[in-house]
Amino acid sequence: MTMTIGPEHAMAQLAASLAFADAGASPSVIRLYADAAVAAGATPTTSPLAEITLAKPCGTVAAGNLTLHPADTAGTLVLVSGTPRAARWISGDGLLVAAGTVTDMANYGDFRVAGGTTAPGDDTPMLYAGGLVLLGDVVFD
Repeated sequence: MTMTIGPEHAMAQLAASLAFADAGASPSVIRLYADAAVAAGATPTTSPLAEITLAKPCGTVAAGNLTLHPADTAGTLVLVSGTPRAARWISGDGLLVAAGTVTDMANYGDFRVAGGTTAPGDDTPMLYAGGLVLLGDVVFD
């Protein structure tokens, strides 16, 4: 059996997630990794391909959704070339908020990005060091 929570409770949970992510002096960030195991919460063993800094506050809660907002809508510099398969959302205190999969804008990963070229048959773009990556819509409901 699956328990269902009320809509007001769901909104309170989303607001709490936003407050948790914005805790601390630093803004929260989303780090993109080539290691797919990171999506399941594994500790990264390599450096991130890119680190997207979020605005502070990092998102908004409305109509039953928490939507994240990057600090720079023009994009973030890619530090290392690679194909992002996983992302970690890290709070301003350096704690894990969430981890999940990464895809391009045409697919349905937990975190969607633009800025690279997706090879035929793949669902995630190749990012190149020195280029820009854009965070697409990230909505938690």
